Amino acid sequence: MQEMLKQQSQKYLTRYPRIFFCHVPKCAGVSLSKAIYRAVYPAFLKATRFTGHIDLTSSRLSQELLGIEMMSARESQLITHLNDRYMRYTNGHCIARPEVTRKYYTDWHFLTILRDPTDRFISEFVYNKFKPSQWQKHDDDIHTYLDSPKGVNSALTYARYFSGFTNSQDILANKEQVIESAVANLRQFSVIGTLDNMAQWQASFNRTFNTKIAIASNNKSPNQQASSQVTQDAAAMKKIEQLCAIDQAIYQQVVTMQTTP
Repeated sequence: MQEMLKQQSQKYLTRYPRIFFCHVPKCAGVSLSKAIYRAVYPAFLKATRFTGHIDLTSSRLSQELLGIEMMSARESQLITHLNDRYMRYTNGHCIARPEVTRKYYTDWHFLTILRDPTDRFISEFVYNKFKPSQWQKHDDDIHTYLDSPKGVNSALTYARYFSGFTNSQDILANKEQVIESAVANLRQFSVIGTLDNMAQWQASFNRTFNTKIAIASNNKSPNQQASSQVTQDAAAMKKIEQLCAIDQAIYQQVVTMQTTP
């Protein structure tokens, strides 16, 4: 009887695609994750073991208790989800290194969306400075932040998420290889695109999953005035653009991919 129920459950689950939404920070991921789920899956499935997310609390505890990098803990969670034959949907702030994508992209749909790197950088700086929670909160002014390891790391977000290189110094020392690796990786994603061309992303998503996605707006910047102060600071903007050069090269390739038939 138990075996028959397992077979029936598995047969039912095959109706639904397997999706991993790679949520890059400050790229409308909260809105998209919710919209993706609503467009593809029945509501009740969310309360089951068949959907999941990369959990922040457990990854922080893994870092504290095991002495490992938090992102390594998140990657381990992701692989556990991708390797679960019953799992249908997972998402979260977790890098999708090329080795993982190559192993699972034929069974899973990898999805992401990117934002102009300069805009994303400013949004993350402001959000983390003024948000109410303490996680990754900082009190730096923009120039102090730009000279900090945290600022450099933020400027290389797309490189870290998709190239297979995770150390900022290694990324800066291997710029062309990083860009090539990240772009090749992103080409294996089922749906990619940019916030500047959200309509194209939505159209690609709808074609891929034969549905119609409706996207709300969530998690906006807590201080619009602070964003304006950064954009009006010519020296800061010049340095942001310089720091984001590698991510900008990756982003421009995605823009080209999105507009090429």
